[in-house]
Amino acid sequence: MKQLLNYKDCADLSNTICQSFYYEKLNQGNYFEVWRNKKVPNDLNSVMYFYDNLQSALISYNVFKNKYKCSLVWREYNYTIGKSKKLNWSEDWIVIVNNKKKSKEFN
Repeated sequence: MKQLLNYKDCADLSNTICQSFYYEKLNQGNYFEVWRNKKVPNDLNSVMYFYDNLQSALISYNVFKNKYKCSLVWREYNYTIGKSKKLNWSEDWIVIVNNKKKSKEFN
């Protein structure tokens, strides 16, 4: 079957890319929920691709997993804006990809 998207397309679909901090935050409790592949790649050689929705994240995960070790995780978090006391919440869908070459861009 021909793949409709390539790795660059999946990177372009993401809103943010950074060095992985999955294991750093793991010590803080239930910070992430793993949706695909419980063997999450290590932080040292991995990057996180953040997506706005599950659909984009799932499509990208399925493309990345053809070449790299990767996992799909979800997180929910609260935040405030400026001096406001109003608590807002948001969520991230994150594909963690073990890609040593890409991770060197963030060191």
